[in-house]
Amino acid sequence: MQLIFKKNNNLKKKILITGSSGFVGNLFLKSALKNGYHLTDILRDKNKKNNDLNQLRKVYPKSYKSLFFKNYYEINKKLKNQKFDYFINFATLYKNSHSNFEIQSFIESNITFPSVILDTILIKIKKIINFGTMMQHVDGKNYISQNFYASTKSAFEMILEYFIQRNKKIKFYNLKLYESYSELDKRKKLIPTLYKNFKKNKTTTIVSKNLELNIIHIEDLITSIYLLLNKNIKSGNYCLKNKRNVKIKNLIKSINNNLSKPLKVKFLSNKSLKPQKSFLKTLPKWKADIKIQKKIEKLFYNEIN
Repeated sequence: MQLIFKKNNNLKKKILITGSSGFVGNLFLKSALKNGYHLTDILRDKNKKNNDLNQLRKVYPKSYKSLFFKNYYEINKKLKNQKFDYFINFATLYKNSHSNFEIQSFIESNITFPSVILDTILIKIKKIINFGTMMQHVDGKNYISQNFYASTKSAFEMILEYFIQRNKKIKFYNLKLYESYSELDKRKKLIPTLYKNFKKNKTTTIVSKNLELNIIHIEDLITSIYLLLNKNIKSGNYCLKNKRNVKIKNLIKSINNNLSKPLKVKFLSNKSLKPQKSFLKTLPKWKADIKIQKKIEKLFYNEIN
C-alpha cells in the first residue's frame, strides 16, 4: 500500500502514535514513512524484539524512532521533554466478549495508556486523532455499548473531553467505523477467516445467511487520517462508513460463481442482521471505496490464478 500526497509543511510536523505493532497502526506507519512524514511510536518493552519495526527503523533512521516503556512512570519520563504536533491513538485491546480477569487489561490498554500519554504531552500538541467503533452506539447515535470493549472506548472519550477543556486550542477527532478490511488482513474477522479456511478447504461457520457488514478498506481509513492532518476540519465525532453494506450471502455466491473450488460455509440462521444506521456525521471531504466487494472477491480469485 502506498498512498501519495503532495508535499506540504505537515511533513515536517512530528507525529506520535500508539499501536504501531497492531494491524491498522502498522499499515499507517509504513504508509506515512513512505510519504515523508516524521513519526515516533511509544511501545511496551517487549516490542524491542519486533523484527518488522526494527527493520523500519533501519530503513528510515531519520524519520522514525521508538520510545519503549516498562511502566507508566517511564512514559512520563520519556515524553515530558519531547515535542509533538499530532497524536494518533491506534492502540486498542479488542474482544467481542470478555471474562472477569480480562477487565483490567481492557482498562489499561484502552483507557489508562492513552490517558497517561495525553496527560504528559497535552500542552504541546495541535491535533488528536482517536479511533473508536460503532459498537459504542448500538442505536446509531447515543453512547450505548454493545460490549465491554466498546464501553472502554467510550470511557476514554469522556476523559478526552476533560483534556480538551484543559487545552481548548487542540483539534480532536474521534473516528468511528463498523468494519475494516485489507488484502493483508490476518485478524480474526469474517473475511480473513473465510479466506484462511478457503485455502485450507475448511468450512466457515457464519451466524446468519442474511448477515450484512459495512466495510471500509484500510486505504480509505488511512486517507481519512491524511485528510485530518492536512486540512482544517472541525473537531468532533465522525463515522467512516461505506454507502453500501456487503451482503455476505451474495458475496459468497459471487465468489463461488468464479471458483472451481467453492467456499465452504455453514449458516446458523436466517435472521436479518444489519449494521445499525449511523446518525453520526460523515467525515467532510472523505468517501469510502464503494467497490469494496470487488476488492474482497479479487483476493479469492488471485489465490487460484
